[in-house]
Amino acid sequence: MSRYLVLLFFSLKAVLAGGVLVQHSPFPADALTIPDASQITGKRVNLPLPDCTAQAALCAELELVNQLDGFNLRPRIAVTFSGPIDTSTLRAGIFLMALDHPRHDGATIAVNQVVWDPVTNTAYAKPDVVLDQHRRYLLVITDAVRDSMGDPVTADAAFATCIQSSESSGYCPDLARGLDAAHMANQVAAAALFTTMSVTRWLESARRQLECMPVVVRHPDGQYIFNIADISSLTANFDTGSNQFNTFSLPLADPAYSVLFGSLGRIAFASYLSPQVLNAQQTIDPSASGTEVALATPVNEIPFHVYLPNTPPPPNGYPVVIFGHGFADSSVGGPTVVSPELAQAGFATVAINAFGHGFGPQSNMVLNGKSGSTATFLLGGRGIDRDGDGVISPTEGCVVLTPQPIGLRDCLRQTVVDLMQLVRVIQAGVDLDGDGVPDLDSARIYYVGESFGGIYGTILTAVEPAVRAAALNVPGGSIADIVRWSPGFADTAAAVLTSQHPPLLPVGTPFTDSFPFPDQPVSINGPGTTDTQYYMELIEWVGNPGDPIGFAPHLSRSPLRGVAAKPVLFQMARGDQTIPNPTSTALIRAAGAASSTWMYRHDLAQVAFPGQLPQNPHLYLALFLGQSGGTVALPSLPALLVGLAAQNQIAGFLTSDGKVIPDMKDIFPGPFFEIPSTLPNDLGYSQ
Repeated sequence: MSRYLVLLFFSLKAVLAGGVLVQHSPFPADALTIPDASQITGKRVNLPLPDCTAQAALCAELELVNQLDGFNLRPRIAVTFSGPIDTSTLRAGIFLMALDHPRHDGATIAVNQVVWDPVTNTAYAKPDVVLDQHRRYLLVITDAVRDSMGDPVTADAAFATCIQSSESSGYCPDLARGLDAAHMANQVAAAALFTTMSVTRWLESARRQLECMPVVVRHPDGQYIFNIADISSLTANFDTGSNQFNTFSLPLADPAYSVLFGSLGRIAFASYLSPQVLNAQQTIDPSASGTEVALATPVNEIPFHVYLPNTPPPPNGYPVVIFGHGFADSSVGGPTVVSPELAQAGFATVAINAFGHGFGPQSNMVLNGKSGSTATFLLGGRGIDRDGDGVISPTEGCVVLTPQPIGLRDCLRQTVVDLMQLVRVIQAGVDLDGDGVPDLDSARIYYVGESFGGIYGTILTAVEPAVRAAALNVPGGSIADIVRWSPGFADTAAAVLTSQHPPLLPVGTPFTDSFPFPDQPVSINGPGTTDTQYYMELIEWVGNPGDPIGFAPHLSRSPLRGVAAKPVLFQMARGDQTIPNPTSTALIRAAGAASSTWMYRHDLAQVAFPGQLPQNPHLYLALFLGQSGGTVALPSLPALLVGLAAQNQIAGFLTSDGKVIPDMKDIFPGPFFEIPSTLPNDLGYSQ
C-alpha cells in the first residue's frame, strides 16, 4: 500500500472512530507565500489580513511581515488538533528536517519552548536551533503525538488530498516530494514545507556599496589632540533638549582616577561622513532581497574620538579597537572606562555614538587643562525628540514603536552601516596628530562591544571582513526575547501591547506573556496569552534583519561570502537582569561558541563579598561605575577587580589576534569566572 493510501486509511479510521486529527495545514508553510522573482527565495510572504478597521495594529504588523521573502529563522510553529492531546508527547512527535543544504540535508531538528492552548487545541513551539536563512525546511507531525486517551493522532483528509495532488508544480507537489525524500520512521499525520527569510542580505549589499563611496575625514578647528597627563578632568554635557544638559565629570587629576586611567597617552577628536539610511520615520525603506541596496551619498557627520596608549606607536600605527557602547550609554561611557586596559596592551580605542544615543546634537565634551585652559568638542549626540515633548531621552530615536513596532531593527542597521564606514576610514589611514603618518594600523582592526554594543557588534563582525576578532560582553538575542524576559524592558513591552487597537494588554497591567524558557515542561496558555505571544512573534519576525540571532551563525560556523570565520570571545554574567541569561545562551548557541564563552559568577561573588556588589551584574565590564553628584563614582575594590579581570581577558585575547583566550583563573583566582559546563537557560535570580 502506498504512503498516500495509508494516510487516507488512517484519516478515515480516525473519523469513524472519533479519534483526534491533526488539522491541515501546520504553520509555517509556503502555501502562505506568493511567487516574487525579485526576492532571493523567489517568494514573498502573503499572510491573510484581518479586518483592518477592527484590528489596525495587527493589520499593520502583518503588512510588514508580508514584505519579507520568507519565515522567521526561529518560527513560531503552530499545530492545531481536533481535540485534546497528551502534551507530554508533543516533543516526540513534532520536529523539523533541513532540505536543500549540503551540510545538513535530512538532519532532524527538535522543537523546544512548547506551549499548549487548551481553548483552540493548538500546540506552539520554537525550533531548538536558529535555522539557516533562505533555506527550505520540512515541519513534520507524526503519530508519536498521542491524544488524551493515549491513542495516536492521525491525518485529516485535507492533508491526504494535498500530497496526492496530480499537479506537477505548486505547494502540494513540493510537499509530497519533500516527504518522499525524508523517509520518516513514524506514520506522518501532517507536514508543512516552508522557506526561511533572507536576513543578512541588506547589510551585505550596504557594505558593497560603501566600498565604492568616498571616505571623508574632518578635524575640528584648532588643536584636536591632547596629552591625557595635561588634563585635569573630562566633562561630558549631554543635550537633553530645550537647552538643558545632563553633566558628569571624570576627575583625571584625582590620584585614584589617575592610577586607573594612567595608561592612556592622548585623546584625539575627528569626524567622518556616513550615509543616512533611515527615513523620516527612523525606519529603512523596504527593498527586495534580490536587489542591491541604493545608499545615499554620505552626509551624516559622525564625530569620533580616539584614546591612544602612552607608549610609542608601532611602525604601522597602533592596532585599533572599535568599542560599541551599551543601550542608553554613549561614546564617552563604556569606551572611556575600558580603553585604559586596552591601551596597556598597546591598543588604541575609537568610539562613536550608536544611532539614537548620546542625547541631542549639542552634546559635547569639555577638556579642562591643568593649566586652566579648556577645549570643547561636539560628541555628535544622535538622539531625536520623536514625541515632540521637548526632551531627548538616552535612546530616543532608536526604539521605534509607532506607527508600527519596528523596535531596534533599523537603529541597529544604521549603526552597523556607520561602523562599516568607520572601518573604511581606518583603512584609508587616520592621521590624528598631523605629522603625515597614519596613527592607526589599517590591517589590525578589532571590535569590543558591551551589551547593546555586543548586539550590534555581532552583526558588524559577521558582515565586515576587516574586523579580525571580536569580544562581545553580555550580548543576547533575540531582541524580542530580551524585551519579554528583562525586567528593565517590561514597561516598554507593556506600552507596545496597551497601545494596540484593540489593546492586547489592559492599561496598567504588568507585562507577561508566560512564554517558557528553553528546556522547560510544556506551558499551558491562559486567557489572552496566545494573542500576546503571536504579536511578539511578529515583532521578532519583522526584526530579523537587524537581530543578532540571525547573524551569529555567520561569525564562524557559516561565514558569509567574502568574510573569513572570526574568532570571538563571549562574556556573560550569571543572573544578568538586563540581558537575561537565556538570551545570551541563545546567541552563543547560534554562534556555536560555547567553548569560547566565559561566565562571571556574580552569584558566588555576592556571597564572597557581601554588600560590596550591585544586584545586577550587567555592567561588570565597565567596572560597575556609577555617578555621584555629577562625578563618575568609583566602585568597591571587589567590583573594580572583577571588571578589570574581564577587561584584561579581552586585551589578552586581542593581543593574540584572537588565537588564545586567557584563562580567567590565572587573572582572577577563585571560582568567580568559568567556562560553563552547561549554558544557563534560567534567569539565575529571584523574580
